[in-house]
Amino acid sequence: MAVVSWEDIQLQIAQTQLYPSVPTQTAVKRRKPFWREQYVLVVAGAALGALAGALFPAVAVDFKPLGDVFISLIKMTITPLIFVVVVTGIAQVGDMKAVGRIGLKAFIYFEAVTTACLLFSLAVVHWVQPGAGVARATSQQAETVARYSQAHMTSLSAYVQHMIPDSFAGAFASGDVLQVLVLALLCGFGLLLLGERGVPLRNGLERIGELVFKVVHIVVMLAPIGAFGAMAFTVAKFGVATLYALAVLVGTAWVMMLLFIVVGLGVLCRSIGIRLSDLLRLLRTELLVVLGTSSSETAIPGMMEKLPRAGVGQAVAGLVIPAGYSFNLDGVALTLPLSTLFIAQVYGIEMTLGQQISVFVIMLFTSKGAAGVTGGAFAALAATVIAAGLPAEGLALLLGVDRFMSLGRSITNTIGNAVAAVVVAKWDGEFDPSAWTQSTTLSSIAK
Repeated sequence: MAVVSWEDIQLQIAQTQLYPSVPTQTAVKRRKPFWREQYVLVVAGAALGALAGALFPAVAVDFKPLGDVFISLIKMTITPLIFVVVVTGIAQVGDMKAVGRIGLKAFIYFEAVTTACLLFSLAVVHWVQPGAGVARATSQQAETVARYSQAHMTSLSAYVQHMIPDSFAGAFASGDVLQVLVLALLCGFGLLLLGERGVPLRNGLERIGELVFKVVHIVVMLAPIGAFGAMAFTVAKFGVATLYALAVLVGTAWVMMLLFIVVGLGVLCRSIGIRLSDLLRLLRTELLVVLGTSSSETAIPGMMEKLPRAGVGQAVAGLVIPAGYSFNLDGVALTLPLSTLFIAQVYGIEMTLGQQISVFVIMLFTSKGAAGVTGGAFAALAATVIAAGLPAEGLALLLGVDRFMSLGRSITNTIGNAVAAVVVAKWDGEFDPSAWTQSTTLSSIAK
């Protein structure tokens, strides 16, 4: 009986996703019709909504509740999602500490790269201004700007005091993301202190996390309807300039992620004596799968197999790659500030330096744990927008284009985590150059 390798399975998946004209027989039976794919339905809903808004503006403005209901459902899942992700993420850091120096170096790398991505994105969104010119000076927008201004504290002490909830349940009841983050941090560190006694609790929280993500999946199924209503209202209210702004947003995101991969990660790889092109060639099958599925976590098994074979220490790969999918989401970190400030620009909100710093701190937390989950990155964006006090209704603008952003995020997350594993292995002395040369040479010949 022939043995089917993981790479063969991945290649079949990639061929099915990317080349539907030549899929395997098994894949044909399981593949959904093109028109039933979620992203196709969302794009179709947004396109129909834009058409309705342009042709029948008087009627289209009444479709706003469709988008509002979807956003309310998303907001409903934010606080439990953030709590579970942060607590279990800290528990993963505890596992990293168990192997000492590798965990510390990985964590330093994760936070350094995430910070660089966030700052780069903030600089780009200020320069490009993708949401500028969409807003109109209406009384409704004036109220939105005033509401945003009142949502921010006037002093650092008041801001810190606001982060501390009056009760454990109160933070969840009020939907205050910052207060839930504080609770999650405290519970996460408490879980670490429990040691082995906390393992059952951690496992229970992971199951709860799976339940919350299933709820998110159900909510995301309503995205086509929400996209239709939101886009119809937006185009009817603000005009076709909105469509141009969204195109600029998506184009900016893709150019920014491409620059990060080619320049940022390329230079980083050169600094440790390897070539990014060799790494991409080594993982080309995994990247094809990610490209076809728009889920970066589909590449984990392949990376866990190939990178140790290519000279990355087994302990480093086993620790850095899984942890990276919670703490090293480069694609999310690049698009989060872009989308958040896009909403502020659309509504004509001028953010002070202090307000932008507070939003930056929030994004250091909300950018974690969103990879590989349908709707996960959009939930992270919703958490950021709500915590920053920006108008949540602005999220509806991004429903129709989130799929295009998601594809770039997934590719960037995957490449970023592969580079992270190699960098940490090199930094920790757990890297075999000869094995790397042999593997990348064979990969080049196989190509």
